[in-house]
Amino acid sequence: MSQIQQQTHALPLKPIHLPADPSAWPLAWGYWGILGAICVVLVIIFITHRSIRNKQKAKKAALQILAKNASHFSVSETQELLRQAALSYFPRQDIAKLTGDKWLSFLDSQLASPRFLAKSDLWKKALYAAGKSSDHTNAELIEDCQHWLNNALPPKRKYRNWNAS
Repeated sequence: MSQIQQQTHALPLKPIHLPADPSAWPLAWGYWGILGAICVVLVIIFITHRSIRNKQKAKKAALQILAKNASHFSVSETQELLRQAALSYFPRQDIAKLTGDKWLSFLDSQLASPRFLAKSDLWKKALYAAGKSSDHTNAELIEDCQHWLNNALPPKRKYRNWNAS
């Protein structure tokens, strides 16, 4: 037995060196796919957020102007602001020609519960009467305009010619 022990010691073996631990780079294909999907989702979220913000610009501007100047605005100035906001979202050739009851009917068509045509006489009196209408009436009509700006803009569904049917 001593001979076997001598032979094992006599072998010229080098010390064992373990290989380096595997590194995380390069990443496996699955990780690259996940990173790519995350980037695509982030780009889609950014584009969607920007388009929503751009669609709301005219509405926000009109509401800011109305909030700043509501106490000074006459009913005709409020109607002008409402028309400018509507022209930002709806086709000019359909909106620009509307006056009187047709304009009020259009405004009602964009709301779930109509508010304008029912007050047609108040609108005509406030817009066209020579005498000054009461402050309470003006405040009520201006509040209707503010309600329309908040609830009708931007249009929730694709615009269809409301007068065609």
